Amino acid sequence: MEMHYHGALIRPRVNQTNGVFSSSVLIRDPHGNHQLYEGIGRFASDKAASYFAVNWAIARLDGKEPMTPTSRMLDG
Repeated sequence: MEMHYHGALIRPRVNQTNGVFSSSVLIRDPHGNHQLYEGIGRFASDKAASYFAVNWAIARLDGKEPMTPTSRMLDG
């Protein structure tokens, strides 16, 4: 999945290890610069990890403090 938001491209990335889904996100700005943010949260499902990554990226692009995972996050 990928989406466009205010000219930027958001591409969530999810890796599964031992039943835990680790959330990361790639953001490419309108000028073509990109940044990968890894390990922003750990979740019990692929869907939760992907949605969190998208919302985290939107907050970052809006200049807001990126959110922290809710109680659905798995303790490491």
